[in-house]
Order: sequence, then structure tokens, then C-alpha cells
Amino acid sequence: MKVLIADDHPLFRAALREVVVGALSDWGIIEAHDFSAAQEAVAKDDDIGLILLDLNMPGMEGLSGLTTLRDEAPALPIVVVSATEDGDTVDRVLVCGASGYICKSLPKDDMIGAIRAVMAGEIYRSIPSPDGKSSPSRLNPEMLERVSALTRKQRLVLSLIAKGKSNKIIAYELTVTDATVKAHVTAILRKLKVTSRTQAAILAREIERLD
Repeated sequence: MKVLIADDHPLFRAALREVVVGALSDWGIIEAHDFSAAQEAVAKDDDIGLILLDLNMPGMEGLSGLTTLRDEAPALPIVVVSATEDGDTVDRVLVCGASGYICKSLPKDDMIGAIRAVMAGEIYRSIPSPDGKSSPSRLNPEMLERVSALTRKQRLVLSLIAKGKSNKIIAYELTVTDATVKAHVTAILRKLKVTSRTQAAILAREIERLD
């Protein structure tokens, strides 16, 4: 398997290579210096198992780049690595389907731990600041609490439901069985406290539109 490091700064890509070696020593590494190169790498290489993504590199256009890449590779965990230490940005990144958010000021050993946590199926959130505090989120706390209860696979299924896709299409795109998708949908409805796919889709679209 390989890790795709997508960042426009060569020095930071070098730093992330050391982090990857520490976290996933037997994985290969490929690099991209802008969003187009990242898209091309994902399209061409089936061995990519993790993406480390700079939120502000050329071509990203903020969260739209993240959601595009998530839709093009829904089965791949994406970890945003950014210099932004803002609670609202972190929450929006996770709502948009990222598996983690690592601030660039995080120590190397903590970054290694973060990557290992994501590969173990966890959602990693870290925004350290000099005073030990982070800027608060401006998103609806109740909505965030509901979404944060979803697993990465459940959030992927929810994002596809919001696009109007059927269980059969979702199963095909995620290479799982229809029964697996149905189980995810049942769990999503329960965790979001809604009673229908339509309500879940509306809630998902409302969250992504929040300013």
C-alpha cells in the first residue's frame, strides 16, 4: 500500500515522509504538489490507502477540493494536514468526510499517533495552540454531535444518500453488499435521530451549507 502526500511545500512534504515512515514503515510514498496532481495520482494508482491533504495548496479551492476528492475516492481515508488552527474549519473538514485533521504545528510523534489512529478506524481531531486553547466551532453543536457519532463508512454512505443515490448504487460504489448498506442506513437514521432517508439527506445538506 501507499500513502499520497499532497502538499505544495517541498520541505513539509519531506517532514511528512518522516511521519509516514514512523507510522506505516512498510508503506510506499507518492507525492503531489497541487490538487490536479493529487487527483491524477488517485485515479491512476489503486494501491493508495491513505491521503494526507493540504487544505490550501493550489487548486484545492478550500473544502470543495476535499469533497471532490472524497467523492472520487470514497473508500480512501483522507487526513487534512493544515496550518489553520480554527475549530470551525476543523469541524467543517470532518463533516465533509475527512477521517482526521492534523495541525502542522503538532509534534512529529503526535502526528505518527494520529495516522495510526485513523488507520485503526478512528476519527482524529487536533488543533493545538500556544495557550492550549483552540478557537471554538460556530457550527450547530447538536448537529455536530449527531454527525460525530457516525463512523467514517457511515458518513460516506450519508454523503451518497444526500446525492440521491440508491442503496444498490451506493453498494456498487463502495464495493460492499446491499445488506451492508442497509445496515449502515439503519445506523445512520438512529444516530441522526431521523426516520427516513429523505430527512437524513436534508440534514446532511444543511450541515454542509452551514457558514
